[in-house]
Amino acid sequence: MITQLTARHITGRNGQPLAEVNGLPGLDALMTMQQLDTLSRQLKQIKNDAQSGVRGMRRYPETEEQSNE
Repeated sequence: MITQLTARHITGRNGQPLAEVNGLPGLDALMTMQQLDTLSRQLKQIKNDAQSGVRGMRRYPETEEQSNE
């Protein structure tokens, strides 16, 4: 099972980057080590994108359309 996350990248107060993340597992989620690794990589990419100035909605992992932008 691949967890599909989406993040809306916006600029918050004082110009700091923010990400509104949707699709996270609920409370008390049981996850395998592979799922935890995947989730960790997705969250790290969301952080890197926000830090580098990406704005707007993105899917994680990337879709074909996003990688062609």
